Amino acid sequence: MKRLCVIFGGASTEHDISIITGMQLAKNLESKYKVEKIYLDLNNNFYLASSVDDIAFFQDKETIKLKPIIISNGAIYLKNLFLKKYCHIACAINCCHGGVGEDGDLSGFFNINKIPCTSAPALASHIAMDKNLTKTIVGNLVPTIKGELVTLQNRAKQIEKIKSEFADDLIVKPNALGSSIGVKACGKDDFTQQIDAIFALNDSALVEERITDLAEYNQACFIDNGKLVLSAIENPISKSAFLTFDEKYTAPKSKGQDRIIPAKISIKLKKQICDYTQKIYTALNMNGVARIDYIYDKANAKLYFNEINTIPGSMAFYLYEDLGIDYISLIEKLIANATKPQKFAYFKTDVLNKKI
Repeated sequence: MKRLCVIFGGASTEHDISIITGMQLAKNLESKYKVEKIYLDLNNNFYLASSVDDIAFFQDKETIKLKPIIISNGAIYLKNLFLKKYCHIACAINCCHGGVGEDGDLSGFFNINKIPCTSAPALASHIAMDKNLTKTIVGNLVPTIKGELVTLQNRAKQIEKIKSEFADDLIVKPNALGSSIGVKACGKDDFTQQIDAIFALNDSALVEERITDLAEYNQACFIDNGKLVLSAIENPISKSAFLTFDEKYTAPKSKGQDRIIPAKISIKLKKQICDYTQKIYTALNMNGVARIDYIYDKANAKLYFNEINTIPGSMAFYLYEDLGIDYISLIEKLIANATKPQKFAYFKTDVLNKKI
């Protein structure tokens, strides 16, 4: 029997947020479909978690006891003394924020094992995970904020360049992490310390000039039967220089206080955001639902692309509610338009009969 499989967890700084997204999604689908929950632990081992109903089960990582599984050739196998086929996978719903979920590894894994997947293809995911690379690719289509990539190898050279060529207000962020983890507003006197702190989390840091008088806007997009479906535009509300992890996930929320949907913006700005979203999603060869984040410089009335999230929190379902697309309908559309395993053709030759 083929079943939907919801995958969450994984080796990522966003591991716990991924659990919330995956459990939430599975709960919504279980009233209508046969769903298997698959937990990816911090070492990227697969476990069957279909019997788990409470996210608190995953609180203490040392006490988690689940059945280990192997995923191969379109099916789940239980790891006992002998491998036993458990079920076939009709589609994998990728809820793994960050890490292998968003860097393309999981998409590539499903492709190799002939399993349709709701997230973007491996190459598109890998590009989107790299903030600097994404900016380089879309920079000829939409404006991006001035920034420099800093690695262990070029640290000294780049720091001198930033000190001499950048404005005093800076944002320092990990180049390949999400959820505002490791992001800090800095000045010329302390940005190097934050770069070194990031190196403990990520291989590289992205330093950008900070827009001090700003508004943030986000818009999601997915493909349905070859057509792009744009969401409403949201305006996240932050009391800090940027939207922090605590504001996103732990602070108490009241409707209208944490985000405004739809954003109260001019028709001109709305059209500009929609135009940028379509260009970016298409240029990066996306699939599945992706949320594209923008920064608007209010003082200069200029919109900048900030980053793209290929596995957005809660699958960005709340951005589609006002458009008449409820949570289950959104997931069903993602399943119907899942990335299909790539077809490979064997080209028969006689080269192996030749003496080398």
